Amino acid sequence: MAELEAALDVFYAGDAGALERLLRAEPSLAHARVTSAEGHYRGYFHEVTLLHHVAGNPFIRPLPAKTTGLARLILELGAEVDAATRPGPAQPDDIGWSTLGLVATSDAARRAGHQRPLLELLLARGANIDFRNGGPLVGALYYGEAEAARFLVEHGARYDLVTAAGLGRIDLMARFVRDDGTLAPDAHALVHYSVVRDRPASHADILGLALIFASFGGNRDAAAWLLDREASVNARPPFDHSATPLHWAALRGHAEVASLLLDRGADRAALDTSFNATPQGWAEHARHRAVASLVAL
Repeated sequence: MAELEAALDVFYAGDAGALERLLRAEPSLAHARVTSAEGHYRGYFHEVTLLHHVAGNPFIRPLPAKTTGLARLILELGAEVDAATRPGPAQPDDIGWSTLGLVATSDAARRAGHQRPLLELLLARGANIDFRNGGPLVGALYYGEAEAARFLVEHGARYDLVTAAGLGRIDLMARFVRDDGTLAPDAHALVHYSVVRDRPASHADILGLALIFASFGGNRDAAAWLLDREASVNARPPFDHSATPLHWAALRGHAEVASLLLDRGADRAALDTSFNATPQGWAEHARHRAVASLVAL
């Protein structure tokens, strides 16, 4: 609708006065949804509200300096704090993001200095920190927003073995692995949208997924702890190209983790199932030349 487009324009312009006038004149704008299915609105950012845009995720236009204040205004004038995005034609299996989840996974919000203030605001306004069974935390770790992930756990987000490994928190990981080596029932309790479609259920699969999260988080000690407890160094969890821990360490440029995995027998020649690429290929794709040399065949 034209009124929502006008509200988005004044939001991105940082004009709080104009935004307030629009929202007071037409209160339904606070929860209206964008109807376009083009461009940014084709995938996970589909049928979104005005509030969803405060995350800058995806990046559409630069976030205004007053983003947190504008988000507060939008909430005060009727926005639903936990409104979920809907699956777009490009990502029909996505089950939705809250604004908290979009902020927690937003490099644009972090780089602009808005991520933490927005997280604080959203939680103060009652946002569900465990939205859709751990989406904000698992998403933050998966997309490399470690600071946001730590913030969420510090503020009470549920965690499991997988996310504790992503955080590099052996102290948190320990409670999920019993003295006899078996796993607690909640070792893999959280899921995240389309990232893990087929939930790993076996002991080996859960340890492997935890090792993946430790590897792309750059957490060498957590990875070593899992390997010492029989996590497979060549684990292939059922998401994102069935790539191994070495693929992920290489993609993220984590030389220390890659070295550890190689020392423990990681397969340099392993191929992912989408691009038929080795860990070296993943490192080269991300322009991590030193790591590419380290993992080269």
